[in-house]
Amino acid sequence: MLGGLRATAPTDGSLLLTIPMNDQRSRALVALAAVLALAGVGCGGTPAAGDAPEGTRGDAEVRQQCDPEGRQVRAVDVNNDGEPDIRHVFEDGTESCVQFDMNFDGLVDVTRFFADDGTTVVQEEHDFDFDGRLDQIAYYEGGQLARKELDTNFDNRIDTWVWCEGRLYSRQERDRHHTGEVDTWEYFEDGLLREARYDDNNDGQPERWEMFQYGRLSEIRRDTDLDGEPDQREEVPRESAGDRETPLTCDGSEPPDAPQEPRPTAGGEDAGEGDEEGEGDEEGAGTGEDEADPGEGMPWEGVSDVPPEEQRGADEATEGGTGEATEGGSEDVGEGIEGGSAGEGESE
Repeated sequence: MLGGLRATAPTDGSLLLTIPMNDQRSRALVALAAVLALAGVGCGGTPAAGDAPEGTRGDAEVRQQCDPEGRQVRAVDVNNDGEPDIRHVFEDGTESCVQFDMNFDGLVDVTRFFADDGTTVVQEEHDFDFDGRLDQIAYYEGGQLARKELDTNFDNRIDTWVWCEGRLYSRQERDRHHTGEVDTWEYFEDGLLREARYDDNNDGQPERWEMFQYGRLSEIRRDTDLDGEPDQREEVPRESAGDRETPLTCDGSEPPDAPQEPRPTAGGEDAGEGDEEGEGDEEGAGTGEDEADPGEGMPWEGVSDVPPEEQRGADEATEGGTGEATEGGSEDVGEGIEGGSAGEGESE
């Protein structure tokens, strides 16, 4: 018994650690072991992973690091069913491989291979659909994900090859027709698709190119005479181009924001510049420069809306006013316009 763990020696010579389930502390150990398995601290499943799928471009030598023959194996029974769920493989005291049985069905679901230091990951394999066959193989350089291979239709044949730059896609090859041959080549910039080449007749070279700007399809090129060079070009209107592509990440992390796409205007200029010009026009509208009279050129131009008798009274008051009225400001003028009614009241 090792700290609550029961050690047994299976017939294959490995050390099997079984976690008892008789108290709360033990159940906590089980939960911890499961978390460690998910985090990559452990190894499990059957002694060796399934054969590599067809089309893999990996190093077959690396996969031999999980072979238990001549190596020390330490396994952990997480769910206390007598079967190993996490399996560590050591060579000369250094961990070379770790395997996981994530759903406790006795099959390996995740395998990690380590460099000579026993900690740096050099390769990782996944069985996503739990059928005992590999669906993804990831390759690491200096501990960083460099490329990966995928079997997207689960037929045990690799059909997608991805190269990474940092955490973002830089290049991808695909077997769209599932013939065993690459027929699609895609190139990315900062994870955003910029060019895709398609071999539509399965002759090994592209006959169609799709060009992207800011992640949106902008042009299609075709090689109609099959000489390997495009001889037709077709621009794709923005309204017909569909949605923008988003940046792709190799590790499944949240993608960065795509670069801001310029908004075209009727004149073909950047929408931002057009907005600024519009604002300037609005500001100049209130300056009064070269402004036209609202009534100028209209049929009623020059026609007064003051009744004739009031207009005559105003004219007489202006022409016959005394110096006192002129100096008296607007109040005196107003009295004169009213026809002298105030004076009549005084005489009464």
